[in-house]
Amino acid sequence: MNNNLICIGKIVSAHGIKGAFKIKSYTEKPRDLAKYSPLYNKSGEKQLKMNVISSNKDMLIATMDDVKTRNEAEKLKGKELYIHRDILPETDEEEFYYEDLVGLKVLLEDGEEFGSIIAIHNHGGGDVAEIKLKVSNSTELFAFTKEIFPTIAVKKGHVTLHPPEIEYINNEE
Repeated sequence: MNNNLICIGKIVSAHGIKGAFKIKSYTEKPRDLAKYSPLYNKSGEKQLKMNVISSNKDMLIATMDDVKTRNEAEKLKGKELYIHRDILPETDEEEFYYEDLVGLKVLLEDGEEFGSIIAIHNHGGGDVAEIKLKVSNSTELFAFTKEIFPTIAVKKGHVTLHPPEIEYINNEE
């Protein structure tokens, strides 16, 4: 993937029978996705020209000139929509784009390296950080909250992890 691209939305389903589709926007105001034109596919090789026809809280309904049927729209399901990073506004000292976190070291509060962030996900229940563990090369998911990640130092290349306490229930009683 082109490192100069940032994902700002995803096509989630077809809508109706005339080739329209629903887009989950990752922008603060969903309709702003249309302002960040042109949009690209993941590799950045194909420019996608969309027409937003309606919106609600976090979903957009859009069309493309070369998509005329529901079957064609269904083939787009899961496609992510990208823009060039340089058209986004610069962030303030305490701000960042989630894409900036990918690859950062994850340190425990004592400074020990725990792993690195490989992705930030949101499946509707809140943001989740996926971390590749240093010791086992496996991955773990943590709620991406200020309590669990108290320090985010993008320019220093790390975040601090305060793992939540886990209580196990003994079902043998």
